[in-house]
Amino acid sequence: MSNSPQPLEWLDASVLRQVRYLFTDFDDTLTLHGRLPAVTLQALYDLEAAGIHVIPVTGGCAGWSDMMVRVLPIAGVISEGGGVFLQPSQRSVQYHYFNDEAAMRAQQAELLALIQPRLKRFSALSLTKDQQFRLTDVAIDYAQDIVPPATQEKEALLADLLTLGLNAKASSIHINICQKGVDKYAMTERVLTEFFGVSSKAAKECVLYVGDAPNDESMFAQFPLSVGVANIAPHLDTLTHLPRFITNGAGGAGFAELAEKVLTSRP
Repeated sequence: MSNSPQPLEWLDASVLRQVRYLFTDFDDTLTLHGRLPAVTLQALYDLEAAGIHVIPVTGGCAGWSDMMVRVLPIAGVISEGGGVFLQPSQRSVQYHYFNDEAAMRAQQAELLALIQPRLKRFSALSLTKDQQFRLTDVAIDYAQDIVPPATQEKEALLADLLTLGLNAKASSIHINICQKGVDKYAMTERVLTEFFGVSSKAAKECVLYVGDAPNDESMFAQFPLSVGVANIAPHLDTLTHLPRFITNGAGGAGFAELAEKVLTSRP
């Protein structure tokens, strides 16, 4: 592990003035105790008004992300851990898949057939209730609808899936099993270059990322401007790539704290 994240107040305003894109995890980063706080929703509107494109990058299902992109003041959603990008287009939503859609649906069925029999050995775990609304990945619940969280079983199953060579990562509530090559950063890089005309080099200065869990690590690794909300603290010892800064508030309160700092950096 490298040096610990610095307090958010140490993030220089001159650096924040360059931010044009804010990519963010959703669960436990925009939400707090499972709800979207009013201050967080207001922060999203304020960022949009300031010309900052906010794009959630979530392990959540495409069905849920479709709702997000239709009702929230955001510039799109990267869903299912990078499997699909949902882009608002006037009154409709366009879906852009990481690979060919038909091939991804077929590979998802293969993943389900492989994982479901193994899942029977972990009685505390289950497929997420939104699995039927997923288009590319498989998600296993250990802390969303399972109370108390089945943390030990999660770790055991995750180790088993990694032994199989699967692309499996843990969020704060799920294990997400994505297809080969699918990753939060891989799709973020594609979205920036193909839909916003931002090169990988330019992104280092104009993109800020905020997250809360181990599955955000590829984003922390790639973006110098990276922030963890306070509830990432229990995961820091397990991460190779850490966020550069950390908020005082947890979840959506921490996001609102970050948004205020970004906005007040403007002249």
